[in-house]
Amino acid sequence: MQDKPTLRQHLRERLRALDPAFIASASQQIAENISRLAAAWPPGTTIALFGGLKGEPDLLPHLLPALNTQGVRSCFFQIESSALMPRQINGLDDLQRGSMNAWEPKPHCPRLDISALDIILIPGLAFTRDGSRLGRGGGYYDRLLANPTCRAKRIAIAFGLQIVDSIPVESHDQRIHQIITESGLIQPAVSH
Repeated sequence: MQDKPTLRQHLRERLRALDPAFIASASQQIAENISRLAAAWPPGTTIALFGGLKGEPDLLPHLLPALNTQGVRSCFFQIESSALMPRQINGLDDLQRGSMNAWEPKPHCPRLDISALDIILIPGLAFTRDGSRLGRGGGYYDRLLANPTCRAKRIAIAFGLQIVDSIPVESHDQRIHQIITESGLIQPAVSH
């Protein structure tokens, strides 16, 4: 098994090499897969989204309007003192590029308690079918998910090529509940 830095480097290279046409097509399919899943969510469900980094699925153009239509409350995270803080957004006009070039909510967007989140869409570099996740190395999502008030369902969003056989796991690493790729839903074999 590769160590985390080697695996991160390998995945970053693979993601940088992706054809923009593939990213666009796969991102649209991922957004449609999430929308189908969201059709079963009760109105008022609160979901945390992400986006903006090169090589990540681009969900915004397709997913945000569909969620608004279904009565889902959307939020993005703002980085505050090395923590992810959710803020509600209503549309693309509520977003700006943050310090890491990811989309963040503008300052006027209302804060939400972490306990208000029902679903968190989670980025990463790699995932396994048993629910392990390899992030980008900052620990932001691990800290968020370890918060005792975070009760949200954890859904990883990834391209199929990001599903790997194994990831080195440390005690602070948080697991995910489901994975959605362009091919559909992956329900981890082991639930944590």
